[in-house]
Amino acid sequence: MFRSLSFRNIVSRLIIAGAIILISFPLGVIAYLKTLSPPPPTSVKNISALIDQASSHDTIVLIGNKSFLIKKGVVAGWTETYIRKYTGGKDVRFTSALEAYIVTLAKNTDRNPIDAKFIIDNGTAIILSPAQNGQELNVIQASSDLRSGLLTNQTEIVLTPKIIEPAITAEKINSLGINGRIAIGESNFIGSTLSRIKNIKVSSKKYNGLIIKPYETFSFNAVLGEVVASAGYAPEKVIKDGKIEYEYGGGICQVSTTLFRAAIMAGFPIIERKPHSFPVHYYEPQGFDATIYPGSSDLRFINDTPGPILVQTHISGTNLIFEIFGQGDGRIVTMDGPYQYDMKPDGSMKAYFTRTINFSNGASVSKRFDSIYRSPNLFPTDPNPYI
Repeated sequence: MFRSLSFRNIVSRLIIAGAIILISFPLGVIAYLKTLSPPPPTSVKNISALIDQASSHDTIVLIGNKSFLIKKGVVAGWTETYIRKYTGGKDVRFTSALEAYIVTLAKNTDRNPIDAKFIIDNGTAIILSPAQNGQELNVIQASSDLRSGLLTNQTEIVLTPKIIEPAITAEKINSLGINGRIAIGESNFIGSTLSRIKNIKVSSKKYNGLIIKPYETFSFNAVLGEVVASAGYAPEKVIKDGKIEYEYGGGICQVSTTLFRAAIMAGFPIIERKPHSFPVHYYEPQGFDATIYPGSSDLRFINDTPGPILVQTHISGTNLIFEIFGQGDGRIVTMDGPYQYDMKPDGSMKAYFTRTINFSNGASVSKRFDSIYRSPNLFPTDPNPYI
């Protein structure tokens, strides 16, 4: 049998229960918050001990397939003591030397992605070289990871770079929209020496399978790279500083001239083109050539089509051929010339041609390309120092 409680007793008990709740709740919250609070900072003595420990042995840093050695004693040189601004207490911290070390690692491990190179043979894409991923080390994240690894006395510390995928892979070729040949350029190098032919073959291969993105400005010299013996070039005649000298790569202008002819017939805007100083028989008809010399003369044009273009090169007999494949936009290119005039007994002359582009929207644009050639007699030949 239950004993009934008076109203006064009920109220009293409720007041007591409420008081208990009011007292217990804040205490519980405080206890919970303490579990979320970070641990107190490591004292200067403990940090120093951790750094001494990390500096007491060699440490290996692994980035991808490369490894780097931090020699014993180096880590201690990356730190300094300082006075905390608000507490006035001493502490230890890593200096910018650690981040500078990461920057050095990035320079040695970062690499740009490499697009797949391919050619089109009877409508089928043939891979010349596969795509390669690039990678980039995030300096801020890598600095934090290295610092953490050192303070936990790891003998091997892995720093993970960001992987950068190439824009063109074997899987993406069909999505490029390259559906046909839009232009061709040719030149004949009959009569060339063996060293000149070698230079033509070596340099023209650099452009075989080249992809130029929509509205990208192409630079012949940027793709060409260094013209040195280690790249496979032989010494041959070049026009330099008002005379003919023997340098590695003589004959590369056969390649730039042929690509210029293809770019003209593709209707691309020509940003930079320079004719040779005097008429060269390899570039007949005169007025349709393009000389290059790294650091002073370049061939540049813009792919102004809506899709990427593919450049292909090959040699047939003594003919060098450049083909440009892409997504046609309906433009029709016609060429009037080249015409030679003002021809002198000393071999000097002038030449020009006019290119007209008729676009599918009805617009039309014409441009005249002029060439002025001096007398070959003004360019003496130095003896070949390599013979």
